[in-house]
Amino acid sequence: MYKWIVKLSNMCYNNHMLYFDNASTTRISKKSLESYIKASGDYFNPSSLYQPSVDVKKQIEDCREYFLKKFNAKPKSTFIFTGSATESNNAVLNAMITRKDKKYLISSGEHSSVYETAKKLKENGYNIIFIPLNKNGSVDIDKLIEYVDENVAFISIIHVSNETGAINDIESIVKRVKQINPNISIHSDGVQAVGKLNIDLTKLGVDFYTISAHKIHGPKGIGGLFISNVNKFKPFILGGGQEMNLRSGTENTPAILAFKTALENIEQIDYSKHKKAILDNINVDYYLVSDDSCVDNIISICFKGLRGETIEHIMETKGYLIGTGSACNSKAGHNRVLSTIVKPDYLQGAIRISFDSEISVENCVEMAKSINATIKELKKRLNK
Repeated sequence: MYKWIVKLSNMCYNNHMLYFDNASTTRISKKSLESYIKASGDYFNPSSLYQPSVDVKKQIEDCREYFLKKFNAKPKSTFIFTGSATESNNAVLNAMITRKDKKYLISSGEHSSVYETAKKLKENGYNIIFIPLNKNGSVDIDKLIEYVDENVAFISIIHVSNETGAINDIESIVKRVKQINPNISIHSDGVQAVGKLNIDLTKLGVDFYTISAHKIHGPKGIGGLFISNVNKFKPFILGGGQEMNLRSGTENTPAILAFKTALENIEQIDYSKHKKAILDNINVDYYLVSDDSCVDNIISICFKGLRGETIEHIMETKGYLIGTGSACNSKAGHNRVLSTIVKPDYLQGAIRISFDSEISVENCVEMAKSINATIKELKKRLNK
């Protein structure tokens, strides 16, 4: 069986393309994949009462305890495993946005799983207020605070923007908000923050925090949600009462264990040299959205008069996989977040570059040079 695991691991790693779209997803690490396959042998249902099932259940509970300690969750906090960060985000908003006589503040820079859920609830009559962004994609804190009063019940602010890499100062936001109204519940989507920032949930002070495995070299189909007070949360998938009656459904044990393995092995790397190598070597006209205050592993950059998807396709033929922004927005025909902060003549030419530890500084230099050639080629075509 071990030889089969190694063979499958190597298959996942044999790729001649250089992958610069890690904000979209990361490839599963060898250790995480091996953990997944090994755990698949323990196929017993964790809800059954015979010993093999009890042993599997204990493995899940050990993982849960690890996550709570790893992120220094508040005492009496709960962590539940979900099918994705999208599920976690939907669950929080649908649990917290329940009264039409209250106000709910959502940043305009949220991932689509938060934004589209809030938008739907607003259409159904709930008083949702979308807070504008600064030019780098972070939330305008002063505008947010202007809306905070005794009638606000819930706020959702993404920790790190999946589009631009902008970091929201969640700790400061929570303190300022709760000084005005300590009863407000605050959620943060931490998917892009895990592995890039030091996350201490007690220090951050949030009531809910979302994480995902496939952004940190874990498997797809597994996410998680920290809940500081279960009395503020209601079950959203009913059935067998798994996950402390908060999220029913037979647990995905292999994915849970692989998620833990991914988190145990994630490296917090300084990517500033990578970002500098790219920006220093792009010598064509561009507009940079991701400023120095953003995380270094995500670069949102725009080229005037061009189309991001065209740049993406040409770069692919040259051996580089880049993005045009959030994969969840790729079918929308426009970038919702960037459209509020980027001038129209640059907006269509937006691309997103994001990397991991497999990408070297030298790779970044060569990729930047390939971008130069691509932009010049496209400009030449347009001038004909």
